[in-house]
Amino acid sequence: MAENETGTFSVLAADERLPDFSALSRIIAESRGMNFDDAGRAARHAWGFIGEGVDEAGAAAVLERCALYGVNAATIPAAMIPILPAPIPIKKAVFTVGSFDYTGGGAFAGHGSPEEILVLAAAPFKEEKTKTVKTTEGPSGQEKAIRLGIMAVTGLPIGLGKSRGVKKEVKSSEISFCMDIILRTGKIRLRLNSDNFDFSCLMEKKTYSSQTNFRLICSELAAFSPHALKNAGLLAILEGKPLTLLPYDTADDFEKETLRLAALAVRRQL
Repeated sequence: MAENETGTFSVLAADERLPDFSALSRIIAESRGMNFDDAGRAARHAWGFIGEGVDEAGAAAVLERCALYGVNAATIPAAMIPILPAPIPIKKAVFTVGSFDYTGGGAFAGHGSPEEILVLAAAPFKEEKTKTVKTTEGPSGQEKAIRLGIMAVTGLPIGLGKSRGVKKEVKSSEISFCMDIILRTGKIRLRLNSDNFDFSCLMEKKTYSSQTNFRLICSELAAFSPHALKNAGLLAILEGKPLTLLPYDTADDFEKETLRLAALAVRRQL
């Protein structure tokens, strides 16, 4: 996701929350010379990247439009856009005073303080699954009618046919939730998946619902590290808003949104 061009810039929404969609669409339309419909589609997948790969003059033009529509923005050189590390799954966690201890598969383990957590980003994902099921079907109504007709004409008892095994593909969709935790130490990105995490750290708050438990662990982490930048998905969880309205069409949307927050976190440290 990071840019590699030298001498180019990205213009990013500088606030934690994403800018107003209508304002963003207008900025993109006017700065890129696009019609409003195309600009709206671009805005849906911008995730705070208002301009990308532009030169200094282009960045200044985008900033001018941002100021016109009241969007707080910042210009960041391409070389300062970080590369997100591959996520490391974690399966257990324990909160202690000033420390977040976690473990994953194998011998992987670590801990982080509130100050070491730079970004907390959560999102729902729809997973399409296909499974093959085997069923038993008898002769169809048409087959039975034909056999009965033959029996009526010939008087011979030929039977109504045998049942047969049939394999069918059944499609289903399931919603799962994940949270990425970006740490300052070692530039680590941890990933907590609602379907593969031990929520016993919630103790008496733990429920029988993995989705409810996920919301609770999100609240715990946000309270543990209040200065971490939070994405739209996590903010929606904390505010009790429906997550189905968030436009995460693909995993790339989540990656891009997390990348913007990571870039802003790096900028904060300079």
